[in-house]
Amino acid sequence: MASPLLHFSKLKDELLVHPIMTSLGSLALSTFISYSVYGVIDWRPVTICVASDIVTIGLDHYNDQASSLECAKQTANNNVLNLFSRAKMLLIVSAVLLLAALSLCPPATWAITACFVTPALLWDTTLFYWRTPVRRNREKKNDDAKRGFVIKRIPGMKAIFIGIIRGCGTYAVVRSILSNSTSIGGTGSSGPWSPHEIVIWSTINRACHAVMADVRDFDEDWKLQVPTIPVLMKSVFRTQALLTTIHLTTMFYFISNVYIVFASVYSIALVWALNEKSRRGLYRFSFHSQTITAILYGSVEAYKNLHWAM
Repeated sequence: MASPLLHFSKLKDELLVHPIMTSLGSLALSTFISYSVYGVIDWRPVTICVASDIVTIGLDHYNDQASSLECAKQTANNNVLNLFSRAKMLLIVSAVLLLAALSLCPPATWAITACFVTPALLWDTTLFYWRTPVRRNREKKNDDAKRGFVIKRIPGMKAIFIGIIRGCGTYAVVRSILSNSTSIGGTGSSGPWSPHEIVIWSTINRACHAVMADVRDFDEDWKLQVPTIPVLMKSVFRTQALLTTIHLTTMFYFISNVYIVFASVYSIALVWALNEKSRRGLYRFSFHSQTITAILYGSVEAYKNLHWAM
């Protein structure tokens, strides 16, 4: 189904702003994991995570707006055509950087990256069709179309999928590069973080934000009956209650980690501050809850280092 034609500012957000803003989250998380676990900041895992984000999300949005590109060509709309050109250049540069970083990484990194990037690229693609019995009425064709297997259409899959990629995937990429690196002189930063804390918290945090994004799109998804968690629960309020329960459980499980407690309280506040009527841009505060936590952690560590240096 072709996406409706969007206003220029909205189109710019879809093609450029959103992919870049999302990649900043991966920039913060991969940098944070590198430093908190391994005590260094290596450009390779950071570049892989950031570039992968831009390629997967940017390409998905670029293809979604194919109708806008075709319309711009027919009407000679140079502003829109230039916007698509910039979006294409962003994709090309990101792909080149991704390959450049991978070329300096072990084979395990290639395999891990492929495992997490490939499903994202096939997110809205019909992978195959279920066999259906022969029907004699004219509705057979439409019935067959509904039986195509698309990852996006698996009930509740989006949140789980995003959580695993951004939580487990980011850590797996960093670990595959830094765990055996001879350039690492230490065992990591002396802080409250352990690998299992980072993986569990990151996975849950990213999954919960994916549900928040579905809360944002609730009205549209309800009309199209996209099987997101808010649609399946038939209520934004029930979804907010579920997210609050998950964040509280995470907070009490990691109660000794002040940063996870902070991130959980922050996320709970946004769960109730935002709903399907809120402006889309406000949801970036939810997505960047990990970014804010990483910045807070980095600031505290920098202060500690400065204090000891004095």
